[in-house]
Amino acid sequence: MKILYVYDKLPKTYQEYLNILLHEIKKRTPIKILAYSSETGADYNISSSRLKRNFYTFVSKLGVIFKPNVGINIMRQYDIIHIQHSYLFVHLTSFFRNTTRKPKIVITLRGADTYLKPWIYEKWELFYKKQSQYIDAFVTVSQHQKAYLQRWGVDEDKIHVIPVSFGNKTPALPKQLSGKTIKIISAHRMCWEKNINGNLRTILFLKEAGYNVQYDIFGDGPDKAQVSYLIDKYGLGKDVNFYGKIENAAYKRRLTDYDFFLQLSLSEAFGASVIEAQSMGLPAIISNTDGLPETILDGVTGYCVDANSSRDAANCIIDLYKDKEKFYSFSKEAIKHSNANFSSDIEAEKLMQLYNSLIHKN
Repeated sequence: MKILYVYDKLPKTYQEYLNILLHEIKKRTPIKILAYSSETGADYNISSSRLKRNFYTFVSKLGVIFKPNVGINIMRQYDIIHIQHSYLFVHLTSFFRNTTRKPKIVITLRGADTYLKPWIYEKWELFYKKQSQYIDAFVTVSQHQKAYLQRWGVDEDKIHVIPVSFGNKTPALPKQLSGKTIKIISAHRMCWEKNINGNLRTILFLKEAGYNVQYDIFGDGPDKAQVSYLIDKYGLGKDVNFYGKIENAAYKRRLTDYDFFLQLSLSEAFGASVIEAQSMGLPAIISNTDGLPETILDGVTGYCVDANSSRDAANCIIDLYKDKEKFYSFSKEAIKHSNANFSSDIEAEKLMQLYNSLIHKN
């Protein structure tokens, strides 16, 4: 079985879990890598540009057949090609019009690919409704995302739920509360979907209830200015620290310093940072949005509240903070839950099952 992974750019150090997953899969079967960049580490490098991508999109809409490009000729040498950056589907136009020597095509979808892009980008709506028939398998990260993807016209039988992993199983021990200050952490892209305001209002309610709080935020994104603005607006300058982007290894080392993980997203396909935090023993306080509830055991490893109920989120934190035995139990079950369901070896095994099923499918 010859498999080709196709990336735009290779995973970075702050996406270390993707490199760990790739290593796990390579233990099971040989994998070659094609990257539409000049980065080292790939078996094939193809220069790309926004202009080229726009051209392929235009050609796809017209239904024009043109001479296969270098990427297509490489892909035809493989039994399975797995598109890791979903927007690269625009490079597959030749397969949509000429199925001769077509490999099995797998595309992994992230949240925005399903919940956001088809609403505003015609090429995504067209792809799902008209061209998904040429894709052998779509991988979603949650059951909720699978159901939502069907709204755009993708057949249910083509959609396979394989939750993202956090890395290798951890030997973490259950946590004890850190002390007189409640230490809370969030890590995510700074964008509207992550509900920056809701998270900070949770901290505000804790402060108003008389608790000492340290809230540290990690990540980068287009709305990072909103973080600083709201910290100032709510008078939380002494309680909240915004650190920006951090490499994954350094972030994991810091996770054990905290008591709780907070994520009240407005839109979320799954939540890799939630399972990662649980793997280190942090109970997670999350919203009941989209696929996010699938990351925890509500009332066992964390609590799930409405995205707009910051006061409820604060009360959940207080509930665990006031009961040390309950907190310890949640921490223990959080580690157990992540290790049992979301480690990289589990994701790799599920991917191998998918690949084998496609190879043996007529």
